[in-house]
Amino acid sequence: MFKNKFVSLSELIKEYCLNEIQNKNTKRWLDQKLRSIKSAQDFFISFALINKKIPRDHLQLSLAQIKTVHLTHAEFNIENWTLDQLCRLSLLMYYPLLTVQNITKLISVADNLEQITIFKSIPYLKNADQYAHIVVNGLRTNIVDVFDAIALKNSYPAKHFSQDQWNQMVLKAIFMERPIYQIKDIDERKNEKLAHILFNYALERWAASRRVTPELWRMIRGYLTEAQFFEMKKQMVEPIKSHQKAMLKLIQESNLNVAQQWLNMQSIQLENISWDQIGSDFLNKNQVLKNLSKT
Repeated sequence: MFKNKFVSLSELIKEYCLNEIQNKNTKRWLDQKLRSIKSAQDFFISFALINKKIPRDHLQLSLAQIKTVHLTHAEFNIENWTLDQLCRLSLLMYYPLLTVQNITKLISVADNLEQITIFKSIPYLKNADQYAHIVVNGLRTNIVDVFDAIALKNSYPAKHFSQDQWNQMVLKAIFMERPIYQIKDIDERKNEKLAHILFNYALERWAASRRVTPELWRMIRGYLTEAQFFEMKKQMVEPIKSHQKAMLKLIQESNLNVAQQWLNMQSIQLENISWDQIGSDFLNKNQVLKNLSKT
């Protein structure tokens, strides 16, 4: 399996799907559909039937399989896909008449799990840039898993969103307290306009005596002003709490003389921690709190 290192991503996914499906009739059905979907109606029906025919199993990949996929198609994280999702992606890739209209209609009738698969699939479709407005509209959802399918571990926004579209996505991710360290190219696409928007958001949260997700400060790196530093300093009280450590890291990484002078005068032990680790720790802490609230 996967012996040809020049195999296309669509061929690789098709081969994997057909190898993993245990039922011979189902395997034959999918193979036939991938070879010839004759109409839009046939495509929509086949896409919907995946739910009944293909199990929602997590992939049991060998290290050799994972390595092969990463070497041939580094942008595709096959570990993030279940078998039914891969089969739906394969249908999307092999349907020759796929259009913006088809994708729009498909999303309008899709359930949450189907929408997740569609938004995960769009980066790997031909003419992916044509679907930008569809993906942006998808961010309006209030369903966390659908939002995450677009915003997290997805290369599409970084490649195809305008600055305003990108900023709106990050702002909503911050508001929803989603793990922005999982947003592709999060540091490469940070910008002064976004930093200004997020600092004003932080001021609003402080005025309402509410916390600010520590990942917000990652987006302000390189853009911190003296006025903003003085506002942040007001929030720094002893002892330093966990959510304030990210603020300290931002101050430490700034080029502001007044900020560095203030740091030198404090008896604060700064931790050597990455921004990704700050995000991961915050995500894990939130998950623990959610689990406790259910008990």
